Amino acid sequence: MSGRAPKTTGELIIVHQECRASRSQARAHLAQNGIRKRIQKQRGRDNGSQPPQYSTVEATPSLPATVALSGFSMVEYLISTNIFPDLSSTWGVSPTVCPGPANLSHSLSRASDVLESIFRANLAFHWVDLNLWTTTEEKRNMKVAALTFRGQAIALARKELLRCGSSRGIGGDSIQLQAHPTNREVCFGIVLRLLQLDYRFARSDVLPHFAACRQLLRGTSVKNLPEDRCSMEGLASTIRNPHLHHLMITFECINCTPNSVIWDDGDLDCLTKRLSEFANCLRERNIVSTEQRTLEESLPSAPPRVSPHTILWRCLTKTPASIASNIYRDVSELSAQLGALLLICSVFLDYEDDSQGVDPLMPSQCIDELEDALFALGEEDAVSSALNTSWLLAGGLGLPLTQRRSRLWSVSGMLYALKRSSGHDGVVNARNVKEVCLEFLRSPRKGP
Repeated sequence: MSGRAPKTTGELIIVHQECRASRSQARAHLAQNGIRKRIQKQRGRDNGSQPPQYSTVEATPSLPATVALSGFSMVEYLISTNIFPDLSSTWGVSPTVCPGPANLSHSLSRASDVLESIFRANLAFHWVDLNLWTTTEEKRNMKVAALTFRGQAIALARKELLRCGSSRGIGGDSIQLQAHPTNREVCFGIVLRLLQLDYRFARSDVLPHFAACRQLLRGTSVKNLPEDRCSMEGLASTIRNPHLHHLMITFECINCTPNSVIWDDGDLDCLTKRLSEFANCLRERNIVSTEQRTLEESLPSAPPRVSPHTILWRCLTKTPASIASNIYRDVSELSAQLGALLLICSVFLDYEDDSQGVDPLMPSQCIDELEDALFALGEEDAVSSALNTSWLLAGGLGLPLTQRRSRLWSVSGMLYALKRSSGHDGVVNARNVKEVCLEFLRSPRKGP
């Protein structure tokens, strides 16, 4: 590997893709320039002078016509121009949400060469699909870069999985993963990011990735589903990296396939039973609320659990539809909406039970926190997609700290049961569950 430094042509930085040191130096160059400009502005303000006025051309430099960028150099250029909000919006999450899915993906990519290649392949494929190319040659170059990055990622992934004590046929049907617990998270991050890449750009190759994720998460006890929440908490602690966990839970909630990175057919009976019990518990609470309203018509009614005048309520009750920014049509707004409903209802159920000695005000505090976050996005952006609410909840915002991850995993299991439910006339189906959850949340809250 050569130690060549990045070349500069005006504001344009040409990076030698084969040299990681070159890429690091290029990033450092951009950071130093940004720091230098901020210092100059601050000194100007301290001296009472006007800060220098930068022209539009200087603020948004155009590519010099004499420099022909290869697909690899264009990828580096796109990263330097902060394309992450656009990438996040393709997953149905508003560009105003920070950090978004693309920000977390880029953060994870810095951990290893494998994840870095996956991120660049994702970026190159996306640039081609957006039709940003102006000539056929540009399109061909970027396709070559995308396929090269994907090939590099698969080759490096094989080496890394073997180094960590795993054996896996990436891109094939052979799967045998027995990673050491200390390396399991590293292996899982690689396989999950490959799954997300192929889910969008090579859908026919994703089934082995799903199976490998399940094996890594569940270890040797793939068929043993925890029956209680304490055991679920232990299983949920397998992934310690919060960014990786955030991406995993979100993907579980929004992917359009009936597959899961956590659950399989062996868990279906238990998960369906758990979902039925949860829905029945909500129905019982709804019946009690209706009877109380009938008996206490003359008394002032308590406020609903979620006010119909909030942004959150609009997100939870909107009719699911295709999201304009999701050009690949590979996310499910209905699934994300159901996940948000189940999570919020579970918080009220747990904290309205006086026998457990919990704080009954906790659900209201969680709703207020979530509403504040949606309000900060702007009402129009927040309501444009139910995936905004799902993304925030998957990161833990609006959820109690106690047993937060086990709650997320439990709800992901109920979503998996809903996706695998074949009958539309039964008690457990998406339409009935959504109606029961909304009725519960519009009912008066219990307690102070």
